[in-house]
Amino acid sequence: MNISMRDKKLLLMFSGVAVFGLGWFFGYRPQMEEAANIEAANKPLEERLSNLLELAGNRDFYISETENAQNKINEYVSKFPSDVKEENGIVLAQNIENSLGMQISNVGIATKEFVASIDGSTEEEIAEQNETMSEQANSQTREQIDEIEGTDSKAAEELQNASDIAAAQADSTSQTPVLYRTQDTLEFTGTYANLKDVVAYLAEQTGRLTVDNMNASYDTSTGYLTGSIVVNMFSMTGTGNIYTEPDAGQVAYGTSNLFGTLEQAAAANAAQTSEENGSDGQSDNGQEGENTDETAAPADGQGQS
Repeated sequence: MNISMRDKKLLLMFSGVAVFGLGWFFGYRPQMEEAANIEAANKPLEERLSNLLELAGNRDFYISETENAQNKINEYVSKFPSDVKEENGIVLAQNIENSLGMQISNVGIATKEFVASIDGSTEEEIAEQNETMSEQANSQTREQIDEIEGTDSKAAEELQNASDIAAAQADSTSQTPVLYRTQDTLEFTGTYANLKDVVAYLAEQTGRLTVDNMNASYDTSTGYLTGSIVVNMFSMTGTGNIYTEPDAGQVAYGTSNLFGTLEQAAAANAAQTSEENGSDGQSDNGQEGENTDETAAPADGQGQS
């Protein structure tokens, strides 16, 4: 088959076009698409790199500011007690009475309520976490307690106390800081000045205290205000702070004589003895006076005769 030169040129032209088309479709086009994808993926990376370079340039500034912020957080958190118990509300009422002269007739102790966790955990998650850590702390001494239980009660008690302390430390130091609130209700009787003083007194306390609400009414029979003050007492666990019992001062425990019978009998005997001594003295004085008068009378009679 003879192909003319013209046909050869046409075939060669079409072959070149086909090769070019195939090369563009299967070679150049995928490469361009991949290059576009790489460029699109590089844009956020370039932005991230730019931000990192900027952060690296301000590294010392950010480290300093982070330390300052952490110090402020630690200072703020340290003001929260690790726990609030019943005695805290009772001692607070006692101190108000002793410092301000306001009479606190009743202290209503409420249960501790969950407020918030710094990492957003719920109350159920916090409770489950605490239970797990407590079990882990107790498991370290549980086997030893089981071995000596019933044979050495003192050693078993010491081990149990050590286990409880370990569990308490795990709860206070290992978990995320969690904020709690205890609301105590103080029923009072006092003046309007006392009412203003108690607000200032609560604001000066080292613990985290706030006045949730206050109700007062004027008693026309006494001239005093009566009502109630609801105090929010906040605490925070997971800060490393250790619970410190409040100082209640000197408290008298019991009495030497429950019914006071001996003291009353002694007082009655002393009073009776004093009355008897007084009556005897009056009788003697009267007799002496009478004897003096009788002695003087004859002398007067002799003088007259």
